Amino acid sequence: ISKSFQPEKRDRANEERLTRIHEGTKDLKKQWDMPTKTSSYWKNKRAQGKYEYDSQPGLKKMLGRRGPYEGYNLD
Repeated sequence: ISKSFQPEKRDRANEERLTRIHEGTKDLKKQWDMPTKTSSYWKNKRAQGKYEYDSQPGLKKMLGRRGPYEGYNLD
């Protein structure tokens, strides 16, 4: 009960906790500021080739990382 009657310590602990959370999100906020790819990038032949290759029924059901694009003409 005595713990709940110490508002200064409780406020300081809460402020430290929020500061730690805020510090941890700085990297994520930096990533959000990164430029995104334009629609013309996703419409080019290479990106469409990757999408088509990854959409094959055998690859869609594979677990884990996909294999390299060797032996497949993406251009």
